[in-house]
Order: sequence, then structure tokens, then C-alpha cells
Amino acid sequence: MFNKLKATMGFMMMILGYGAEKEFPVDAESKSLKFKEDEIAKLKAHFGENYETLMSTVNGEIKAYLENSTDMKAIQDEIDALVKEKDLNAKAIDDNSGAETKAADTSEKLNLLANAHSEEKALRVKLQAQVDKLMNEGVGDQPEAIINNAQNMKVVHSATHLFADNKDWNKLEARAWNQRLKNNDVKATDFNTDGTIPLLQDDLAHFVRENPNALNSLFNDTLELPSEWDRRSGVLDRVADGFIIPAEIVQGRKKGWSPKNEVKIVAEEGRVFRKKIDITFDGYELQQIENTWIRSYNGSDGSHPWKMTFVFFLLSELVKQQMLDDRKAQINGIFAESPEGDTPGAAVNSQDGLRFLFWYHREVSQKFRPTYLGPIRDANIVDKIDKLIKSLPETERFAEGLELGMSQANLDRYRTKAGLLYQMHKTTDSGTAIYDKSHPVDFPNIKFQPLRDMTDTDFMYITASKNIQILDYNTNEKGKFTVTHDKRETHIFADYRLGIRLKFVGTKLQAGDPSEFERQKVWTNETPIFSNRSMVPLFDDETGIIQFHYKNMIVDKAWKTDITAIEKAPKDTIIKITGDTRLVSATKVKDGGSISLTSDFNLKSGGTLTLQVLADGTVKEIKRTTAPDVVPTTDVIFTGTAIDASAGTAFRYEGVADATLANIINGVEGKTIRIYGTDAANVEITIADVANVIDVPASRVLPDSVSYVQLTLIDGVWYEVGASITV
Repeated sequence: MFNKLKATMGFMMMILGYGAEKEFPVDAESKSLKFKEDEIAKLKAHFGENYETLMSTVNGEIKAYLENSTDMKAIQDEIDALVKEKDLNAKAIDDNSGAETKAADTSEKLNLLANAHSEEKALRVKLQAQVDKLMNEGVGDQPEAIINNAQNMKVVHSATHLFADNKDWNKLEARAWNQRLKNNDVKATDFNTDGTIPLLQDDLAHFVRENPNALNSLFNDTLELPSEWDRRSGVLDRVADGFIIPAEIVQGRKKGWSPKNEVKIVAEEGRVFRKKIDITFDGYELQQIENTWIRSYNGSDGSHPWKMTFVFFLLSELVKQQMLDDRKAQINGIFAESPEGDTPGAAVNSQDGLRFLFWYHREVSQKFRPTYLGPIRDANIVDKIDKLIKSLPETERFAEGLELGMSQANLDRYRTKAGLLYQMHKTTDSGTAIYDKSHPVDFPNIKFQPLRDMTDTDFMYITASKNIQILDYNTNEKGKFTVTHDKRETHIFADYRLGIRLKFVGTKLQAGDPSEFERQKVWTNETPIFSNRSMVPLFDDETGIIQFHYKNMIVDKAWKTDITAIEKAPKDTIIKITGDTRLVSATKVKDGGSISLTSDFNLKSGGTLTLQVLADGTVKEIKRTTAPDVVPTTDVIFTGTAIDASAGTAFRYEGVADATLANIINGVEGKTIRIYGTDAANVEITIADVANVIDVPASRVLPDSVSYVQLTLIDGVWYEVGASITV
């Protein structure tokens, strides 16, 4: 490409009328040409609509050249030679003007002039042809040129590389996916062909090695966790920061030596959790990703085309779900050691998240005391949050950089109520007044921090945003995907580490500690942090001993060992252990030793055993259930002779006397509903023909709750399309 570059730049100098002594205006910082306004006008006048593409290609080649060589003199020297050649031709014309008096034959002068102009014209034609070829082919790694061409779906490329950037993963050779984007007419890649996956594997490795910053952004910046939180890399396993808390040291002067300098040193530990990604694709699935890539590029609206290379697109597709899983785990995670073997662990159990840390330090380590606010209602939420804020010491309450974390649902409730109470509001399209500030009323130093994944709870916290820290080990390791191929399947895997912590929570006073040692940097209300539906799975290590980590547990379906002890549970904790009806055998929680039960508890029943941890570490039974919890039904209950079809799709009769359905209102054409009977003794519901409303082949009597008639609305009439009646 170098020869094309020097030719093009020489041609541009000729257009601008520069001689060989004129240096080309290359800006060292941006590694691109910087022309004056009048120079730009001349070039635009000559090249017209091709000017932008020409400048993009030339600048791209200059940048690529300078990144491989810091010496621009070679380019300048060769350009000077070209321009000098043009100047010599012009000089031949000028020199000949003095020969008029010497030349006897006027035709000799004319021949000299014609030859000089002919040579210059030939040079211009030659350079113009090279410029045209340059613009049509594409030069260097030029994002601007590619973006411009995206508007007309033209992909810039060289003879050997997609995007003409000389990167291995953008080679056209043997890469049907790159050829397909270049030509837009190559059929989808056959990823089952020998050599295709090894080549893709090498491309992935090269991309990751050369673009670690891209993957850093991919894996970290797109977590969509609050940008105000702190981040720390380089954590191999655990990290701890020490904090020194002194008691008072000043006293009145007196005779003698009486030291007064009690100091407490506390350390808060953070941990990264080892995670992995295991993915299996077949050739068809890889083709679907390839198709999406092609469509995504053609639909580009100016997004950086560097991200559109197939290997990067493939990497981004692999981690879309990973980013979502990690974001949720960073908030809701409760760690459970995954079992050996083929059973995959849940993403939410791959680490301890922020909510778990609040729960642990409030309920187990007891490093901070909550503020007791009571139930949060729509009517009292503004007052309750104001009370929580004012529970902070005045020295902490007005500190900068605090955040109030809560669910989005509670923030919406606060904005609605505050909008009714205060004049600082905006009017929405619905006319509802809502409080639209980014902070609670009267506390601009505290930022609202709604956490989208903190749902099903009224829990709220206040702490410094920088007190929450996201942890990882090496951002590069996350992108080190390994690709293998077996028969028709392609396997891709990666390993990395991720975690989150509270840098400082508070201190728990020990016997004899002065009151100054009591410090707290986290404030919350007392409401449950997790719902009762949040349970950590128990995987059988065949010891029969549960190592306590969280209070609500559910045994894995492969559990097969009787439970004989629960260790490391803090006193007064209420523990729930839920069984699973899918267990192979009637495995039990055994009465005896450190577990005191009314009798052995059968885990295969699917019921829940509730225990209390006593002061000596033993546990005793509080209550038990002997069957799985009933899943709440969304079925619609009716007791009369009419049904509102808009209320649902399943309707259950619970009247106290026999009845015949007389009407179904608010139906939508094509909707299907089921109507069930009742188990009440001697009570039945009948589905029969009703003129212009219900059409059934025969009158249906539903004697119990498993019998049903299925109806579909067709042309305004409910026709029977199915039925199941207990005989």
C-alpha cells in the first residue's frame, strides 16, 4: 500500500500547487493530514463527493504506517521526488522561454512545450488512476471510511483482508464468513468442515491477545452496575483493608504519665469467586450467529465497525447472557459450592452478592444495627425514608457521596408520594405530580440508587457509593476463550473470577471496648432482605454435615445422605430445610446428637423443616410440613352463572349450590378458556347451549375440580373445542 499512498499524496500536492520544498501537513498526535480551509476547498473542488472517502483512506494508511515506523521522512522524500519530477517539467517550459531568440526554428520551441505538457499530463493521469484504485479498494484500518460506506452497504476491504486492516481474524483466505460479508453473496459457512473450527479458534486467540482493552470493556463496563461504585482488579482470591479506630486521646494536663491511647484495628475482607462459562454449539447455531452478524453490519447506523468483525461479534454473543447473569449475581447471589459432575450450578449461586453481604453483616456478624421503621406503605414511605436518613449521626448524615439503595418499585412509590406532598415536582402525561429529583427531599448529598435486580423486598440501605467495591482478578482472563471441536459440536469455554464487597461495614463491640470503638458505615431498615422464596441449594458431599451459609436451604434432587449435623450456624438463627419429592430414597434429617427433633424428618416428602439455633450451637425443631408448598394459582374463581373472560384463561366454580352457566362476557375473538368444576360435596356446574353465546355438542356436567370444558370464541360464539369429564 505504501506506493499507492505516496502517489496519492504526491497527486494531492500537485493539485494544491506545492513544490518539492513544501512538507506535507501530517499531525503527529492524530497521525492524520491537517489542511487549511483554502486547501480543503481546492481538494473538494477536484474530488467532489469522493473527498471524504479519499481523506479517510489516506489517513488510515498514514496511521497504519506510523504505528509500524516512527519515521515519516521516507514518505516525504518519495513524495518530494514525484513533485520534483513535475517541477522539472514545468521548469523545462520556463527555461525554453529564453531560447526564443536563440532558436531559429519556432517549431522546436513548440515541440518542447508540447512534450513538457504531455509528460505532466501523463503523470497526472497515472496518479489519478492510482487514486481511483485506492479509493475503490480501501486502505488501512479506517473506521471513518467504513462507517461512511456502511450507509450504502459497501464494505471496505483490501485484496486479502476484510476492512483492510491486516489482522489475522479479518483475512479473507479460508474464512467464508469474511468473504460472505465482503461479497454479500457467499453462502453460510459450513462449520463442520475440517479446519474451519481450528481456524476460528486461532482467530479468537489472536483477537483476545491483541485487544485486551476491548474485552475489559466488554466484561466490566457493560455490567450495568452503578458507575459510582468502586472497582478493584488483581484480586487472586481475597483482599482485606485494615482500618484503625482510635478512642479519645486528649486529657487535662497533670503531673505524671497516664497514657490514654486505646486503638482498635479492624479488617474487612472481600472475595472473588471462581466462575466458568461452558458453551456447546452445533454448526447450525454458529450459522445463525453468522447470519445475525451479517444483518447487524448491514443495519449499522454508525456503530464502530471494529466491533463488527466476526470473532468479536461471536465473543459478544457468548457473553450477553453472562453479563446478565453476573449482574444479577452481583446483587442477589448466595454462594453454593457446585457439585462435581455434569450438573450445572445456577448463576445466582456462583457468588455472594451485595444483598447477601447486607444480610450476613446484619444477622450473622452483627457489625451494624438496623433502624426499625416497621412496614413500608404507599402512604408512609416518605416519612419512613426520612426517619432512616435521620438515624445517621449528624457527622455522617450530610457527608458527600452517600447513596440510598432500594428497589425500583419503592423509588416509584417515593416519587409519587413526595410529588403529592411537595411543590418540587413535574407533571407527567397522565397529569400525575411526581417528585423528580435524584435525591431524597432536603438531602441533595444522598443519591437515589435503584437496583433493578433487588426485587420483592422493602429493604433499603444507606452507605457511601465508594464503600461498595466490585472485585475481579485479571480482566484479560475473562476473554481467554478456548474453542474445541468434536464431531458436529463446537465447545467454547472460559474461566474467570468476580466478586463484590462492602469495604467497611462497622465494628461489633467486645467486652471492655470503649464506646468510641463502635463505628458504623452502613445503615438499613429491619425488613427481610430476601424473600422466603430465596433458598440456597444443598449438594451432597456424603458427610451428612451441613456447613451453614444461608438460613433457607433446599436439598438437591441427587441428595442421598442422612443429615446428622449443622455446623457454623449463629445462635438464634431460624433455619429452614426443604426436601424434594424427586429424591431416590427416603433420606432423612436425623433426630439425635446436635439436632433435636420430634422424630426423623423425611426429605422425600418435599416438606419444610424449621429449626432454631440455640446458644450452644445445637438446633431444635420449631415446626414442619409434610408436603411441598402449594403453588399459588392464577385461576379465576367464580360463584355465579356468568364469567368475565377478560379476567383469565382458567375458571373454577366454587358456588355453594348447583348452577348452569348462562353468560360469558368480554371475550376476544380466538381466545380459549377452560371452565372447571368443584370438589364441594353434591355441587355441580353445568355447561349447556345458550343461544348466541355458548355452543356445546351436549350438555356438560362438571362433578369435580379436575373435570373441565374448553371453549374458544369464534364469530362471537363460544364453541366447545375440548373436554375432560370424570365418569
